Amino acid sequence: MEKILFSREWAMPSAWTFTIKPIKKLIDRYVGDGMGWIDPFAGYNSPAEFRNDLDPQANAQYHLEALEFAQLMNGKKFKGILYDPPYSFTQIKEHYKAFGKRVTRFDTSMAFYAKAKSAFSELIEPGGIAISFGWNSNGFGKSRGFEIIEIMMVAHGGSKNDTIVVVEKKL
Repeated sequence: MEKILFSREWAMPSAWTFTIKPIKKLIDRYVGDGMGWIDPFAGYNSPAEFRNDLDPQANAQYHLEALEFAQLMNGKKFKGILYDPPYSFTQIKEHYKAFGKRVTRFDTSMAFYAKAKSAFSELIEPGGIAISFGWNSNGFGKSRGFEIIEIMMVAHGGSKNDTIVVVEKKL
């Protein structure tokens, strides 16, 4: 295993993760023009070529639940994934409610995150990159064939949680 590149930055928080300056710089370094990349929780600022978001106003081609989007993309291979889901069960409930979706027990369980990561990991080509965002450094993990190459913590000050970015390479 090679050394993991680790950094800690400070930046103002934003609901739009990809607009946070150090995160945008990291994405630009790995993703470039976004061609061949997938983003199941795209929001408004994703550079990925294939974007999905529940919000019908979001800059995305698809507005499906994440697992439905994974099924739709099944059989395709991508250079990488930007994986920026809601970070907490409360955020999931708020998102679903905002778009008139019914929240199930599965939607707010660790099983959802595990199933989604497994489904999307199958879509990444060997040597491809997974960039995960959240309040932990779990990423996609060794059990799904990924190795961590970089971790960036972005502190936001005060009582705000850090945003943790995990970059992994599929073996």
